[in-house]
Amino acid sequence: MNLNNLSRHIRLILRGELLMLQAKLAFALKRSAFVGFALLFAGLGLVFVNMGLFAWLSPLWGPVWTPAGLGLINLALAAAALAVAAAVKPGPEMALAEEIRNMAADSIETEIRSAPLMGGLGAGSMAGLVLPAVSTIIGAMARRRKEKA
Repeated sequence: MNLNNLSRHIRLILRGELLMLQAKLAFALKRSAFVGFALLFAGLGLVFVNMGLFAWLSPLWGPVWTPAGLGLINLALAAAALAVAAAVKPGPEMALAEEIRNMAADSIETEIRSAPLMGGLGAGSMAGLVLPAVSTIIGAMARRRKEKA
C-alpha cells in the first residue's frame, strides 16, 4: 500500500460525505421551499373556508360549537399535512453518495489488510494500529449520519 492510494481513498470518502451533505441540503431546501409555498396558500384558503363555514354553521351549531368544530377540523388537516411531509424521502443521489463512500472505505480496508506498508513494516503490525482507527472513524461518521437523519 502506498500513500497515494491511501490519500485517494480518503479523498473519495470525503467527497462521498460532501456529496451526501449537499444532497441532504438540496433536498431540505427544496422541501422547505415547497412546504412554505404550499402553507402560504393553504393558510389563505383555510381562512376563507373557515369564514364561510362559520357563517354557514353558526345558525345550526350555535356560537360555541361552531368555532370548536372548525378548530378540530383545522387540527385534523394540519396532522394530515405533517404526515405527508414526513413521508417524503430523499432521491437517488443520496444512495450514490453512500455507495461512493462505502466503496472507498472498503478499498482502504482491503489495502491496509493486504499490502505491506511503507518503511518495511509488515501489514499485520501496522494494520493492527491503522485498521481500528479507520474503522472507528468511519463508524463514527455513519452513526452521526444516522442520528441526523
